[in-house]
Amino acid sequence: MSDLPSPHLLATKHSMILCAEIQLKQITAEQSFPLRHKILRPEQTLDNCHYEGDFEPTTVHIGAFHHNQLIGICSIYTANNRSLPISETCQLRAMATDPSARGKGVGMRLLSAAETYAAQQGHNSLWANARKAALGFYQKSGYGIVGDEFEIAGIGAHALVIKRFVIAKR
Repeated sequence: MSDLPSPHLLATKHSMILCAEIQLKQITAEQSFPLRHKILRPEQTLDNCHYEGDFEPTTVHIGAFHHNQLIGICSIYTANNRSLPISETCQLRAMATDPSARGKGVGMRLLSAAETYAAQQGHNSLWANARKAALGFYQKSGYGIVGDEFEIAGIGAHALVIKRFVIAKR
């Protein structure tokens, strides 16, 4: 009988990441651009990785680091969506995990941090234009799909996803 690995050790054939070794930190928009380019916009220029609102004082960028290497990113913008009948929402954008770190909980940690930040700022929900390939990830995390699938030119099929929060009144 072989020894089972520790439940905190997530391994693949090519890499090992200890969950405790993943650190989440606030980063600058510029720090997110290389990973945005590599994962989200490889067919475009690095200049196309600058999104409207990146430098607003209410926008927050979060990076996931493993041994000081940036392996995941997400950005949270204070933004309502005209397709949603609610206000006080935040938008999640530029959610990306380096392929070497996928399937190890990095995305879930980033998403949880984004939700916590949005709720702490008094927002009642977080929404995103999620790529079709990522819809299962969001649904597993409690997000609902709103409306029909749509195409973002040059990027691909997306759907609007949202998660509402219950915020305790003080």
